[in-house]
Amino acid sequence: MKILSCNAGYLLGYQNILGGYVPPPVGSLLGDAETERRKLEQLVGVIERERPDVVSLLEVDRGSHRTITGGQFRTLVESLRERGLSYGGDVANKYGDGGIVELLPFFGHLANAVLSRTDRLATTHYLSAGRKRLVIEMELAADTVLFVVHLSLGARSRGRQLRQLAELIAERTDGRDVIVTGDFNTFAETDELDAFADRTGLETRVPGETVPSRPLDDLLVTSRSLDLFLCSPSIDVERCDVLDVQLSDHRPVVLETGR
Repeated sequence: MKILSCNAGYLLGYQNILGGYVPPPVGSLLGDAETERRKLEQLVGVIERERPDVVSLLEVDRGSHRTITGGQFRTLVESLRERGLSYGGDVANKYGDGGIVELLPFFGHLANAVLSRTDRLATTHYLSAGRKRLVIEMELAADTVLFVVHLSLGARSRGRQLRQLAELIAERTDGRDVIVTGDFNTFAETDELDAFADRTGLETRVPGETVPSRPLDDLLVTSRSLDLFLCSPSIDVERCDVLDVQLSDHRPVVLETGR
């Protein structure tokens, strides 16, 4: 089983503006057709090379004024199909389900997604803490469940989210093996995941640094390993790597297991 996890950054690319602390201002507001085409092609190429069974895909645009597509998730699936790769899956608003934010013209199009090469059911959940609250659950096998997350930037909200996520895992897995992946926003080291790992019985698997080094990082952050995995101890992890591809301000990560 191979899982690829990628924060696509709405296919806006990565520009070193003010040391990397500011996203591209025009692209963030209006979009950038050339960059979006290039990054979509790059993302398709990564998936084609790796051939993952499942893709955790964060920060995709479902069709706002900023994208040249009718929806980046749908366009990605169609582009993969043109290359002979059949993926299905689900995409959902990252902020809430049927709330005020989802109804707003711009924020209602901002989403996370999961793709799979086989017919796997995806279930969405929303945590009560933080702004980015979506959790996508997918059954990988009869005995293994995947959870895809994109946690809050705020440490207090993130702590509450991790406690709720631990409760959700206990409710939904019924003793089955678990893999959790996504963007954990752990700028303050992955030590803050220790309590979550203790509650869930999971082991933290850190592929490496997934965001570029910035000039003031030594003052502002203590870790650049934001995208990672937590796995049940019984899962045989054969590979856990950062891919050397700068798709956005994050690099993709891959986990390969022996089952």
